[in-house]
Formats: sequence, structure tokens, C-alpha cells
Amino acid sequence: MKHAQFPIREAAGDADAVLVDRLRRQLQQERRARRDAEAVAERGLRELYESQVRLALLQRITDFANQSNDFADVLSVALKEICLHMGWEFGNAMRVSDNGSTVTACDTWFASDPERLFAFVEASRRLSVERGEGLPGRVLRDNHPHWIDDIGEEGWFLRRAEAADARLISACAFPICIRDELVAIIEFFSSKPMVDKDAILLTITQSATQLGRVIERERARATLIHDALHDAMTGLPNRVLLDERCREAFRRLGTASTGIALMVIDLDGFKAINDKYGHHAGDALLVEATRRFQAAIAAFEQANPRAGHATLARVGGDEFVVLLDSVADCAAVERLAEMLHDVLRAPTWVDNDQVAAGASIGIAHSSDAYDDVEQIRRDADLAMYEAKAAGSGRTVTFTDALGTTVRNRMALERDLREAIRDKQFLLYYQPIFSLSDGPSLMGYEALIRWQHPTRGLLDPGAFIEAAEESGLIVFIGDWVLRQGCSALARLHKRIGRKDGSTLPFVSINIAPQQFLQPNFAQQVQRVLIETDVPPDCLRLEVTEGVAIIDSERTRQVLEEIRAWGVRTSLDDFGTGYSSLSYLQNLPFDTLKIDRSFVASIDDPKSRNIIRAILDLASNLNLSVVAEGIESQAQGRTLIEMGCEYGQGFHLGIPLDEKSAFALIDQQHTG
Repeated sequence: MKHAQFPIREAAGDADAVLVDRLRRQLQQERRARRDAEAVAERGLRELYESQVRLALLQRITDFANQSNDFADVLSVALKEICLHMGWEFGNAMRVSDNGSTVTACDTWFASDPERLFAFVEASRRLSVERGEGLPGRVLRDNHPHWIDDIGEEGWFLRRAEAADARLISACAFPICIRDELVAIIEFFSSKPMVDKDAILLTITQSATQLGRVIERERARATLIHDALHDAMTGLPNRVLLDERCREAFRRLGTASTGIALMVIDLDGFKAINDKYGHHAGDALLVEATRRFQAAIAAFEQANPRAGHATLARVGGDEFVVLLDSVADCAAVERLAEMLHDVLRAPTWVDNDQVAAGASIGIAHSSDAYDDVEQIRRDADLAMYEAKAAGSGRTVTFTDALGTTVRNRMALERDLREAIRDKQFLLYYQPIFSLSDGPSLMGYEALIRWQHPTRGLLDPGAFIEAAEESGLIVFIGDWVLRQGCSALARLHKRIGRKDGSTLPFVSINIAPQQFLQPNFAQQVQRVLIETDVPPDCLRLEVTEGVAIIDSERTRQVLEEIRAWGVRTSLDDFGTGYSSLSYLQNLPFDTLKIDRSFVASIDDPKSRNIIRAILDLASNLNLSVVAEGIESQAQGRTLIEMGCEYGQGFHLGIPLDEKSAFALIDQQHTG
């Protein structure tokens, strides 16, 4: 029975062995799992650490990028931070040209050992390559990163000899983009192989994004500054930038041999083109004038190196200014003015039509008499206005005598504004007679006078020209129209209409600026309604000047007011070179023979001209008024020639309202 127990022990021993083996395997599995878990944890911690380090790097670059608008400063910091983070020896930055064809080093770099890397740094600092050439050229061509694992094996690498001397082995280059536009390239070099390219790519790409944002902000800021200092339409410097350059040029004045000159240019006829064709035509003319001026100035600077540097600016509307700095040849400035006149002579196509605009140019040169550049600019303005007054296409250079004349005119304009405000004007009335009836008083010409507070009573010759040049004639003319009609209405009310007799009329001179106002016809109608003057008792006198400015508009306005019954007269007939063409195209009722012909009526030539005017008027069914009859002989001759109406000192001088209208009572009482 004892022997029967041995197999049982053996079976138990085998079971223990199996259990031990199983426990051993479990222990080994647990050890492997623990090692794997530790490896995973270590790798996770390492990746977390590397991620934190990378994020810290990006945060430093981002923080500096947000604090600075200077791309070069931000780029310098980024290159240094990336090289230190990656353990690389050299980082370099390059800018892409505006046309995207080349990439050029911008002298922004970092070297961990400048002495050892000196030759390679120098070669990199002055590098400029075409698309596809060298490492940065390939990035420019392909717009994606490029790597070099062994520089020595790449024959196309342009700095291979310098890289070998610096013991540089590997390299990489990355694009910096703003949206889809490649604007810069950064490249890095190491003396060791570059491993974990995915991590490198992630780090550099995220850094490049921050750098691209700096360039975008830099561009936006540069655009804002440019727009603030340049004219949007022409791209020229505007008044702000011109003033800055003028002040700087004035500060640099130091020798008697050089100076500055300011040239003020105003386009002639610009407003008429703008009104006729529209603002788009005016804008096109300004752009074309700018192009021509720039070409003329470039040619001038090349041909006149001693004339100084020129800055062309548009300061508003159709006004340009040229600043000439360091001028040693004053006569050359006038030559430039002539060149600017020349380039404007060729017409410009607008809406399938050719238009031309000349220019009025005023010039002022610096001298010891000026305390600041604004005074020079003021005198150049004065010279320009003098040129415009002299006619289109003129140049005037400022002188002290001109300054006195212009300042006196400006003082007169200032007094005129005060006269309008304070109602200092008066109307005198010169009688107009029918020469064939005895003579018989038919009406009056209203003539303005100025009761100046210090100079006394002034005739129109003392101020009308200044009023026309300043535009104040529009306000004065409106006052004359209303005042003349109001006075006539008072006369009509007093004398009444007897036995179907004709009521006296009033004849009022209308300046071209007043006549061509858009609402002139409506203004006449409004005055007639408000004063209750019969339209056929109002005569409006205009000169050839209105036709010269815009003959078509003149015709339309004349036809409109004549349709109401208002009569029209062509004043100073015979003095203009094209009077006959105006008679053919413009509707008038009366011709007024200029006083110059009457004054010389004893001269056969003048007498023949008067006879021709009378014959012409008779054929066209027009009445004629002779002005300036100063003697009985002149009046008798005109009557013999068949002239219907006349006025002048021999017949009656201009009188105030009360005295002039009293002549009607005298005529009625015989």
C-alpha cells in the first residue's frame, strides 16, 4: 500500500512546477508591461516637455512680434531663439522682391560662433539669387521647405566652400507667407545632421506664421502712412508731405549760392471741362497732367543737374506745386515752367473728344527777406494768380513790386466783402433817349457806385475788375438786378401808365460770371415776380465774354428770358473780333455801339464802322443804342445816320434815383 502513494507525489510535484512557471511568466509580463508603461510615460513626458519648450519658444517670438512693428527686429530675435532652441549654428533671413523673381539677403542673421562662421556669414549677408537658384531660390520656386542632409554632396549649393570651412553639414530653408504670397525666406545651418524633421517643420512653420503677421502689419502701417502723405488719385505727395519737405528744405538753406524755389501750377479751363464732361473727365485730365508733369520734371533734372531736386505735389483740386531744392541756377526754374507749359499743349482724349487745358504758373525764389517757407509759398501763390489774370499759359515770377500790387488788390477785395456785408453800394441811373423824338427819355441804364467809408464815392472802374477776379461780382450783380428792378417798380407806381404810353425801362449790365450761374434765369424771373416789374421793361446787357466762355449756354439762357418778354443787349458791340458770329447764333434785341467809335466819329473809319453797324442792325431787325455821346455834334451826326437811341454826358449824366427819375416828371410837364 505504501508503494501506491509515489505516483500521487509525482503528480503533485508536476502541478507545482506548472504553477511556478505560470507565475514566472505572469511576473515577466507584468515587468514588460511596467517597462512599456514607463517608456510610454517617459516618452509622453519627453514629448510634453518638448511641446512646452516649443510653445515657450513660440510664445517668446509671438510676444516680441506683438510688441514691435519692425520686421527686422522681430526677425533677428526669431532667428536667435530658433537657433538656440534647435542647437543650430547659423540662421539667415532674405526678402522676396516685389515682382517675386529674386530673393535677397536683408542682413538679418544669427551666428553662434561668429569668428568660426565669419566667411559663411559674409557670403550669406550679401547673397541674392534668382528663382530656382541655390537653397533660397528653390524655396522661392516651389513655395515649400527644402532640406539638405549633406551640404558637401550638393554641387548646386552656392556657398558650399564657405560651408565646408565652417564645418556646416546640414541645412533647411522655409517660406514666410502672407496668405498665398511668399514674402520672405529663412534658412538655418547646423554642424550636425538634422533629425526629427517633423518637429522642426512644425516649429519653424508656426514661427513663420508669426513673422508673416509682422510683415502684414508693417505693410498695413506703411500703406496708412503712404495714404496719409499722398494724393489718392495721382499718387503724388499731398499738402502734408509737401509742407514737411518744404520746411526741411528751408532749414537746410545755408549758402548764398543755393536756394529753393516754389512753383504753384493751376490748370486753366479745368472747371469748364469738369462741368461739360463730368468729374470722371476731370479726374482723367488730372492723372494725365500728372504723368506729363512727371516726365517733364525727369527730363529737366537730367538736363539741369545744378537746378536741384524737384518734388511734384498735388495740393487740391487742379492745383499742383513743385518744390525745387538746392537751386543754383534760378533761370533754370523758368525753363522748367516752359517745359510744363509745353507738355500740356497736346490735347487729351476724353469721351471720344479732344480737350486741352493750359496752366498758370507762379514762381517764388528764397531770399534773406523770408523768415519761413510759408511766406515763399504765399508769394508763389500771388504770382500764380497774377499769371491767371494775364491769360492762359502764362508764367509770372514774384517780385516786390508785384507783391505790392497784389496785396493792394487783396485789400480791395477785403473792402469789397465788407461793402457787400454793410450795403455800401449805390445805384445811379443814366438816361437813355430816343434820338429821333426830340430827344425823348425812354429809360435808364443802372450804374453802380461804391460809397467807400474812407475813399468817398467810387466809380465802377475803381473796383469792378477786382470784383470779377474775386468772384464777388456774382453777389454784387444780384444786388444790382434786384435794386434796379425795385427802383423801377417804385417809378412805375408813381407815374402810372397814361394813355397807353410806354413805361420807362431799366437796363442792367450782367457780368459773365453772373450770367453763367446755373440759376441765373430763375433768379431773373424771381426778381421780376417779387418787384412786379413788367418783363418788357427790363433790359439785360451782356458782353461777348459770356459767349467766349460758353456760347451754347448763353444761347439757351437768352432764349429762355426773351420768351418771358425780357429784352437783351449786346454791349460794346464792334470791339470784339467775332461779334458777327455771335449775332448769327445768339438772340439779341439791341446792339450798343461802343463809346470809342462815338468819341472818334469825326474819323471816317469810325463813321464807316458806325454806319455798318446801323445797316447790320436794320437788316437783322435790331435796335441800336450809341454810348458816350459827349457833344451836340456827335448827337446830330448819329441822328443823321439813323441811330435810334443814345446816351452820354451831353444828353444826361448818371444821377441818383431821385434826381434821375425826376427827369420823367420834367418830360411829362414839357
